[in-house]
Amino acid sequence: MSGRILVSAVGAVVEIDVSELESAASEAIRDAWRDALLGYDRDPDAVVRPRTDLDDAAMLSKLSTTVTLAALEHRQGELWMLHAAGLADERGHVVVLSARSGTGKTTASRHLARRFAYVSDETVGIDSQGGVVAYRKPLSLIVNAGYAKDQVPVSAAVAGPELPHALRLSKVVVLDRRDDAGPHARVEPLSLADAVMALAPQSSYLTAMRSPLRTIASLLDATGGAVRVTYREAESLDGVIDALMDAEPPNDPLVARPEARVDAATVSGAEDQDPDRWFRGPASDALDVGEGRLALLRRSQDGGKLELLDGIAPAIWRGAAGRTMEDISTGLIAEFGSPADTVDVEALVGTRIEELAELELLAAEPSWRITDAAAWVGDQERVTVMNVATGSQPLALDGSAAIIWTVLADGLALRQSALLEHCVAAFDIAVDSIRADVLALLDQLREAGVVTIR
Repeated sequence: MSGRILVSAVGAVVEIDVSELESAASEAIRDAWRDALLGYDRDPDAVVRPRTDLDDAAMLSKLSTTVTLAALEHRQGELWMLHAAGLADERGHVVVLSARSGTGKTTASRHLARRFAYVSDETVGIDSQGGVVAYRKPLSLIVNAGYAKDQVPVSAAVAGPELPHALRLSKVVVLDRRDDAGPHARVEPLSLADAVMALAPQSSYLTAMRSPLRTIASLLDATGGAVRVTYREAESLDGVIDALMDAEPPNDPLVARPEARVDAATVSGAEDQDPDRWFRGPASDALDVGEGRLALLRRSQDGGKLELLDGIAPAIWRGAAGRTMEDISTGLIAEFGSPADTVDVEALVGTRIEELAELELLAAEPSWRITDAAAWVGDQERVTVMNVATGSQPLALDGSAAIIWTVLADGLALRQSALLEHCVAAFDIAVDSIRADVLALLDQLREAGVVTIR
């Protein structure tokens, strides 16, 4: 018997190395994962090894998590990976059910999978055009309280129809199970702000995507917006999901929403020494969500942090383009008009700036990000970069310039000091020796429209 088992997980091929397991344990893995087995041989995208120090039930439970994490890591930046259940009809229309862990999502999906094809109960991968990637891992079911969850093959847990080959997103649903809900499921549309705030925390590697919030917004726009379904019993979901499944998936090419309007930076990267100037922090994405509010996503130690700004905070963030607090205050008065005489505008702005700086959304130094118009190929030895919006002559970056681009591409948006620190580590040289050259390159790339000061 082969010492490896290949499974498909969110479009990644993961090898489960069973060479150190007894045949019975290997067969248990193969059976649990039978609905995700790859039907042909190929090189894997990732390799995982089951724990050999656990009993079979605990080993299988740990393995499900290990395979999932390996697959998510491999697909990061390529898909919107939503912790959710997915169900498909015979046309390949997919309704995605997002919910927090432990709130009845598995129960609901098992009930609905009697009539609809099971896409996933763990992670649904969605590409920028609305294509859906299945992940038919074993279901994790509590059979004996106090023990590891049993890993039950999909085909043994549900008796639904066969999964269509091509899958397209029809609707995104935020499930809200409540014991005090009525006997009938209730459907209500979600505003873009509420949808993003509900779905972003349930997403994996969101900050690894280019334009993550705006990609989500374009997908929701194309499918009629997200909805919240409030219910008590899974049986009440039948008619609701039937109706949502009839929504037509997007057919026309989708383009991410334009980024939130911001003021252009008033200084170059070399002019960042004035402590009285404020810059926007290295947000991964910025999305206007309506009613004057702004959603900002930034990287954090635990992956990503989403903030929703309202009041004057969005205008302050937009205006922080190397400007002083006095300049920002003047801009606010020009936008909103003069306040009452009793309002100290600069004091109010100063307080908001301090709050935004505490959230790392403003900084006293520039941040650099790759623009939406940039496309590139290559590696740390040589990178070719082009502004696809202008169709201008591609830029060939070699040696240290290629490394600098790679550092910036890995982060998508970085504070200038962090970018310089990465370069110092890569070149093993003092920052004062490379600062001028790095900033000169960044300003050249900025002139070409492939990077910008955030």
